[in-house]
This record gives sequence, C-alpha cells and structure tokens, in this order.
Amino acid sequence: MMNEGSGTMKTKARKYLLLTGLIVALVAIGYVNFALSGSPSGTAMATPSPKASGALSAGDLSVMSGSFEEYKANRENRRDTEIAYLDSIISNAKSDSEQIKEAQAQKMDIVKAMESELKLEGLLVAAGFKDAIVTVQAGSVNVVLKASEITQEQAAQVLEIVQKQTGEKPQNIKIIMQK
Repeated sequence: MMNEGSGTMKTKARKYLLLTGLIVALVAIGYVNFALSGSPSGTAMATPSPKASGALSAGDLSVMSGSFEEYKANRENRRDTEIAYLDSIISNAKSDSEQIKEAQAQKMDIVKAMESELKLEGLLVAAGFKDAIVTVQAGSVNVVLKASEITQEQAAQVLEIVQKQTGEKPQNIKIIMQK
C-alpha cells in the first residue's frame, strides 16, 4: 500500500514538473514575442529574393523600440533563472531519474540555443551590422538588427548566414529592425 502511494506521488510530482516547465517556456516565449513585436506597426517576415535590389525601410520591416543591451541583459537573467531552476531539479535528492533526465535535456537545449544565438550575433556584427539580437527556437529564428533600413542584398546576406548556421527555412526567419 505504501509503494502505491509513493508511485502516485512521483507521478504527480512529474506532472507538476512538466506543467511548471511548460509554464516557464510559455512565459519565455511570450516575453520574446512581446519584446520582438513591441511596436504598434506589427511584425513582418523578410524573405527577399537575392536578385532584387533597393532598400527596405522601417515600414517594410517592423521597427522595435527598446535597448539591445537591456534585452540581452534580460535574456541572460531569464536564462540564468531557468538554468538555476533546472540545476535544482538535477541536484535534488527527491528527483527521480526521469525528472533529472528531462531537466538535463532542457538545460542542454537552452545551452545550445545560447551558443547558436551568440555565434549568429557575432557573425551579423562581423558582416557589418552595428548590433544584432538573435533568438533561436525550433522552427523559427528571429533576428533584430540595429538599423533603420537594410537593402535587399543585406537581407539576403542575413538570411544566408542564419540558414547556414541553423538549417532553418527562409520563411521561418524573421528580420526585424530597430533604429
């Protein structure tokens, strides 16, 4: 009888852990969505043809308000909190092997996303943009560039860099500009 109760407790704990993880992910996605589409003009996809020429203005791509440094600091703080939470699950003696395994997998996903974003941000700055913020998620990549406008060639260059690093399809890559 004691063993049955213990199994039910573990199942409930696992469900609560999963629910908590999903809530944290939902809040993080909501925050990123708000941060990237914070302007009243909305968000536009940028999937230009490399053959096209001309400039894309702030009206063609959404312009985001706020500070790059502030966003990066908030992103780092949020991820530090998520990693600390996952570390507490991993190091908790009451966590079962399944919970530990799931927490380790989530932590690895966060670390991989951080590495990919940092690498892409560096490549975009090296390509000549003043600053960049990149968020990588399964099935989507958001790129925020510090520029009031970019040419079709620059947009194609951004798409090429992101595609090579992530393997993501052009329609899943958003380019957003901030002055």
